[in-house]
Amino acid sequence: MYTIKRIADFGLCTGCGTCAGVCPSEAIEMERCRGLLLPKLHEEKCNKCGLCVKSCPGHRVSFEELNNGIFKKQPRDTSLGNYLRCYIGHSNNEVRNHASSGGIAPRLLIFALEQGIIDGALVVRMKKDRPLETEPFVARTKEEIISATRSKYCPVSMNEVLHQIIRESGRFAVVGLPCHIHGIRKAERVSKILQERIALRIGLFCSRTADFLGTEFLLEKVGVRKEQVIELNYRGKGWPGSMSIRLRDGSNSSIPCRGWNSYWPVFSSFFFTPMRCIMCPDHTNELADISLGDAWLPELKRWGLGESIILTRTDAAENLLALANSAGAISIRPVEPEKIKQSQAEPLKFKKNDLGARLSTLKSVGKEIPIFSPTPNSSISFAAFLRTLFAYFNINASSKRLRSLLIHVPFPLFRLYYGLRKFLSLI
Repeated sequence: MYTIKRIADFGLCTGCGTCAGVCPSEAIEMERCRGLLLPKLHEEKCNKCGLCVKSCPGHRVSFEELNNGIFKKQPRDTSLGNYLRCYIGHSNNEVRNHASSGGIAPRLLIFALEQGIIDGALVVRMKKDRPLETEPFVARTKEEIISATRSKYCPVSMNEVLHQIIRESGRFAVVGLPCHIHGIRKAERVSKILQERIALRIGLFCSRTADFLGTEFLLEKVGVRKEQVIELNYRGKGWPGSMSIRLRDGSNSSIPCRGWNSYWPVFSSFFFTPMRCIMCPDHTNELADISLGDAWLPELKRWGLGESIILTRTDAAENLLALANSAGAISIRPVEPEKIKQSQAEPLKFKKNDLGARLSTLKSVGKEIPIFSPTPNSSISFAAFLRTLFAYFNINASSKRLRSLLIHVPFPLFRLYYGLRKFLSLI
């Protein structure tokens, strides 16, 4: 029988925070452990209601049941899930400059807030007193929404704030990665209050995240002690941007996101990736109302300004997008689904085509694996096995035992090593 403790102990916890957010007695809190955010159960407060396990996406996600419940049908396109239309677009004001790509997510939230469609939005920012850690909160003003822009390449227990939505009246939007949206959709099935109060679910594309040790590793490589940092942004200053670091002595440091001296090849090669991330089959956030990601397309890269790729999945999302476009808040243009797939080719292949290979390999080395429905294809190609082995080896290589060796590897060598992953994605 699954319990929240067992899910965490067996490495199935996604760190989404849903269990803490739905617990009626607030017996669960998310706590940093081994570079992750994991649930800690205060057994003296627990009333054994079981809502935490029922809502947890870590040990089980039935995409079949959830698709039937949300969209009333199964997806015809297994790469992208159920969707209505596909677009490329961007915000038409300063929000675009604050965001990681086209700024569609924060601009839609601000527009929905101004139009009275929502009363607040569940988003995340970096903590002011601990700038390397994340802080989910309910934003109620334009300024608060803007403070939560840009990507966070570290653990985020977004859903632990669901208890605030449960306690307060109003209509709310939520923004999250696939694991967050999986948890929210499962929680809505056992909580009528959440069903009534969550008006919009904005899903962000996600190939994987990195643990807290990954950020600390990058700081160490550029000679910055984490105690010196007073502000950190993973993206910004144009597109695709760079990691910007502000220090207590007033100085600034930065690491490019892309290029020979960039940090992204470290994370893209699965160093510091939580093991549970490579068990996930969802890249485009298939259970959201609207899904957003970076438009990694050759024809757009030369402009240096971010664009978002957009999939609307429900009528509510399609209507909001049309209203915002008509009002001039955003600019969008329709594209064929193949453009979405082109811009996300590598992660889609890994997450979708290789899922059976990953789960079978992990199970063979003694890892507990989640239950998904429909059941992933169990056939394993040699190429899929190689891609799985690459990810598994690098996750283990960035453990504390080998981290002291990796710290001496220059960024250009990580870039060359990332080329091996690119080669494996082509075979």
